[in-house]
Amino acid sequence: MARKKSVNGNNHRRPHKRSRKRVVSLEMDMVVLAIDAAFEIITQKGFNYRQENVYPYLQKKGFSIQRSQESLARRVYVAPEARKPHVIYITGVGHGGYDSYTGDFYDTIFSVGNYSTEECQGKIVHFISCETARELGPDFVSHGCRAYFGYDENFTFLLDSADIFFECDSEIDRGFADGLNAKQVHERVNALFNKHINALRQQGSDYKAATLEFDRDHLRGPLSGPQWGDPLASLAG
Repeated sequence: MARKKSVNGNNHRRPHKRSRKRVVSLEMDMVVLAIDAAFEIITQKGFNYRQENVYPYLQKKGFSIQRSQESLARRVYVAPEARKPHVIYITGVGHGGYDSYTGDFYDTIFSVGNYSTEECQGKIVHFISCETARELGPDFVSHGCRAYFGYDENFTFLLDSADIFFECDSEIDRGFADGLNAKQVHERVNALFNKHINALRQQGSDYKAATLEFDRDHLRGPLSGPQWGDPLASLAG
């Protein structure tokens, strides 16, 4: 059955179209690229925590998630996504070295001298992995990355209390999602580390506390120095 056209049919449709375009534009301007390995127990622990606690939070805050995870956490898939201008935040869990971040089965995704400027320029980056903040992070910043968060030595955690370690690290993602700048994010993350360190010591879990303390002390971001970016960088502008 044919629908009757209303007298002002075109006028009724136009506001709806404008509204839809505006929503699409906002979503495109707030894209998070998630690069998560999950091929053995270490990365699986981090991946599972982030799937349950990080990405839902980012989506709740209005961010669209572009997922390059598990078998898609490989350079061949990640690089084209990272180059897209609407990607404003890159985050993930994987393994790393001083000059590189790896994904699925240690596939090298980013390494010093082996990525294009467009993959990090104008973006904020946070990787939970070992060692990348030593060389890769500052190299990103020298190519226009606004702020880099990562660890300059091994990120170490204990399997029986892994969620505490991942909670502390993931406060970086939550802080940026809440509109904080890099300095404020780092301060909030340190406060959460300290809260858990003190609680563990009170419980007599000195080894766990010391391990968490090691991670806190080797977290690098703009608060640590300009080689890790602008302390005022935020996802709000």
